[in-house]
Amino acid sequence: MTVLRIVSVFVISLFLTNTAIADDKKKREEVSQADGEKLLAFFGKFVDAIVQNKDNCAKKAKDVTVVIDANLDAVKLASEAKAANKALPKALEEKMMARVKELMPAMQKCGNDKDVKAAIGRLDKK
Repeated sequence: MTVLRIVSVFVISLFLTNTAIADDKKKREEVSQADGEKLLAFFGKFVDAIVQNKDNCAKKAKDVTVVIDANLDAVKLASEAKAANKALPKALEEKMMARVKELMPAMQKCGNDKDVKAAIGRLDKK
């Protein structure tokens, strides 16, 4: 799985509203505001590690690993929210989407770097 795909899947599946469910007029349960803030804070650090190192793949891989290791509780929380099909509160979702706009271009140079792939791939671990 490419890094961009992993990041996209992570963002979409863990945090964003499922439009198919919204179309069916079914409301997904939301994570608590406190949990949502925790997830948003983690995602902000994750995006910062990528954006700040957009041209340095080795440092990007190292910094992403550090962020994930320091926030394993948030990674677990995100995984549990995904398994329970929970959504972020709308205001937090909008903040996260704003950060996604920064994230995707910053992944272009190192998207196929093996170390960056390995670092980000840790988000996909069960």
